[in-house]
Amino acid sequence: MIKNLDKLKKAQSKFEKFRQNLTTEQEQVGAIQAFEFCYELAWKTIKKFLESENFEVTSPKDTFRKAAINGIISNPEIWFDFQNIRNITVHTYEEDNILLVLNAFDSFSIELEKVIINLEKLNV
Repeated sequence: MIKNLDKLKKAQSKFEKFRQNLTTEQEQVGAIQAFEFCYELAWKTIKKFLESENFEVTSPKDTFRKAAINGIISNPEIWFDFQNIRNITVHTYEEDNILLVLNAFDSFSIELEKVIINLEKLNV
């Protein structure tokens, strides 16, 4: 069992709470930070699982490619997009960037749920 799966589920729950309330700038910034945390924890959890299955992974992109091959995610390109969004969060002081990040939340929420379900299936 992956120890971080419980941590990932808790992070997902917090992200879901944050993304439900995005009316103020403070709520948006909090949601963006919750996204950053979830994204980082998701790829590192996937990486740990792959390593426990004797796969060598070196980077987030490599992790997502191998995760797709192993049925953890369906399309690595979607996760490459999340990685790009995560990189943009460094520049969230720009209004266009805030909107770009916030617009990725629905898709990220769906894909994160799939990761958790698939890791649970593989961990049984």
